[in-house]
Amino acid sequence: MRKRIVSTVMTAAMAATMFAQVASAEESKVVKLALQGDSLTWQQEIVDKFEAETGYTVEPVLIPSDQDMYTKTMLLMDSTDTCPDVIAEDGFMVKSDAAAGKLYCLDDALADWEDLASFAPAMLEGGKGTDGKTYAVQCSTDTQILYYNKELLKDIGIEGEWQPTTWQEILDVASKLKEANADKEDFIPLFMWASSTYPEQTSMRTFQLFLSGTEGEWPSQIYDEEAAKWVVDTEKLKTTLNFVNDAFNTYEVTETPAQAADPSIEQLLASDYMQNGMVGLYISGSWTLGQFASQYPWDEAMDVWGCASIPTVDGQDPSYTTMCGGWTWAVPENANNKEGGVELLKYLCGYDGILARVMYCGESSPRTDVADAEAYLSQTPSAIPYTKDQLVYGHFRPSVEGYSSITTAFTAAVESVATASATPEEAIAALQEEMIRQLGEDKVLVK
Repeated sequence: MRKRIVSTVMTAAMAATMFAQVASAEESKVVKLALQGDSLTWQQEIVDKFEAETGYTVEPVLIPSDQDMYTKTMLLMDSTDTCPDVIAEDGFMVKSDAAAGKLYCLDDALADWEDLASFAPAMLEGGKGTDGKTYAVQCSTDTQILYYNKELLKDIGIEGEWQPTTWQEILDVASKLKEANADKEDFIPLFMWASSTYPEQTSMRTFQLFLSGTEGEWPSQIYDEEAAKWVVDTEKLKTTLNFVNDAFNTYEVTETPAQAADPSIEQLLASDYMQNGMVGLYISGSWTLGQFASQYPWDEAMDVWGCASIPTVDGQDPSYTTMCGGWTWAVPENANNKEGGVELLKYLCGYDGILARVMYCGESSPRTDVADAEAYLSQTPSAIPYTKDQLVYGHFRPSVEGYSSITTAFTAAVESVATASATPEEAIAALQEEMIRQLGEDKVLVK
């Protein structure tokens, strides 16, 4: 009887062990993919191919695209019970999340992945942490473009392609546009973001974009990577904010403060102002013309609007500058299936995966081979062909610890100058005080 009981117990234990092994094996073939909203739409074909060729099963984890998206993403990654194996990581979060230990280092896992050679060098930087290691792979990007109305420029004697070589040239052309269109109520010679209504647009597309065009190699103008300190470089900040002051207050060639703060101004620019000759120059993302393909249909967009790069302040090397954003794919440190996660990441960031994404979203390709694809280049209306040559000048926001809070201080500096509530010198003093208050005096280097 005792032997039978022992035998039964052993059999049950073996069965449990075998069941656990089978369950473990099945779990190891499941890859949890976290992504926003309906973005599985353009990924589905790649996911299907991945499943068919590898034997893995992809389990989508959809995160609503709302104001709490980043908080929800962080909560998912905090626990091994909820952590996905691959996650869509906004590019400006990579450095801070890597420093916080939330992302898995991909250096070894991607060491033999030949596709890395197809990414523009600047794009590979977007996936690196402050330690220089890779924690994510860029899957889309954008650049910042100075759009110009070719018809309005022709009226002031500028025909064909136009490319300013200094900031002063931008102001001079905007002044001529202002004079030539003085009879148009609400006409905007030059639109540039300058309101806390649009904090990240103002921080990235005005403050950081023009600051990156001052002397020095980005991000030294605002962050010292070697010292791991934020920088208050008075002279370079003054150069940047003096330009804002000149545009808004001295030359008065920009939108009014009321227009800048209008919650609907971005929609108005696309649906009305750009289509009806009510704005001459407009600094915005490389996706802007893509809005006229479907969201605000306008077949003549490419006939009317041209693209130029933002020059450095006096045209000094490398002559032009731009800020890049975009999304990446990453594997969280708490992922239960890192091996499967890495394999899926390779598919999503492969040629077909990137092409599917940028074609659907109108974004720019971080891969040079996709950037040469006929289907990609033939999109219209689109600024995509122009962005290909801009990527060499691309910079990323210094999204290290503290960025998410002090980026609002960058916006406040621009807004205070644009509204003439502070001089550039006063705005710099306020920015310095706020940076020290938020980060601590030991984390801020004043020059």
